[in-house]
Amino acid sequence: MADKIVYGVDNIDNTLWADFITNHPQGNLFQMPQMYRVFESTYNYKPFVVASVDDDDVTGIMQGVRICNGRGAFCKLSARVIVWGGPLVKNNDSVITTRIVKAFSDLIRKECVYAEIRNLYPVDEEIKKIFNELSFGYYPHLNIVVELRDSEDVLLKKLASAKRRNVKKAISKGLEFAEIKDGKGLSLAYNILKEVYKKTEIPLSHFSLFNAMFNTLVPINLCKFYTANYEGEIVGIMVALRFNDRLYEWYVGSKREFYALRPNEFLVWNTMLAAKGENLHFFDFGGAGKPGKEYGVRDFKKGFGGSTIETGRFRKVYKKILWLLGNAAIRVMKIF
Repeated sequence: MADKIVYGVDNIDNTLWADFITNHPQGNLFQMPQMYRVFESTYNYKPFVVASVDDDDVTGIMQGVRICNGRGAFCKLSARVIVWGGPLVKNNDSVITTRIVKAFSDLIRKECVYAEIRNLYPVDEEIKKIFNELSFGYYPHLNIVVELRDSEDVLLKKLASAKRRNVKKAISKGLEFAEIKDGKGLSLAYNILKEVYKKTEIPLSHFSLFNAMFNTLVPINLCKFYTANYEGEIVGIMVALRFNDRLYEWYVGSKREFYALRPNEFLVWNTMLAAKGENLHFFDFGGAGKPGKEYGVRDFKKGFGGSTIETGRFRKVYKKILWLLGNAAIRVMKIF
């Protein structure tokens, strides 16, 4: 008998769901029920989840979230569904994968302008074929991953010479590495990210996302809020997601007036060491732009000695007119 498709968080056994993701070779926090709760608590976010079940076993999960900016017509114009690291399917079964992706696509088609699947691992030709047959285009995208099993000395030697100098400079100037412990620190850190994102003209998720992560994920050691402090002041912030043997960079930024102290390099290096200290094996930068296109952020990340891989993305447009309007608007306001 074919596996049954189930919709919605309350119709899936959350314990079986979490066990399935945890034990999957490509399991990640973005596909966990805890992340559904985080998204559910975030302003302008709406999570969706589809599962494949066989009797009492979960055989597949695909979870994503609709994100929009602003309200009313502006929200509709910017609405997109993002899936990080999914779907995850038992034994990568092609039949289950096809059924779960089709079910998910049918579920969200009226909710968004487009959907984007942001892969966390390289995908094979069979997966590309499945998505192509369901009208998802494949778009190359890079990522950088640092293996942490080497000694600290070896990791330091793998840094680009400029990165080593800047890390040593940050330490000599008195930067300190810490974790946020309360709501006041969280608010201060969020204000730093607001400054960074305002400068880049990219919309930053509402404070409710960070508050939900802090209250839901931090207590169970699935999220870290690290800071670079100078003379008692938070001058940089790193939000990292922890799952199995991997730590994922998600948000990072620092106060512009303290750039000379090199807080960004300091944060990345010390976050890597913190992950290593918890016996994690990989630090994942969470994306490095499109191949063949200059991207300063990728150059920054490459300096930490990681491997560059192509994970790619899949995209499907459901409302082409709004998609065209949105692409026109992005040139002016960068709303996506």
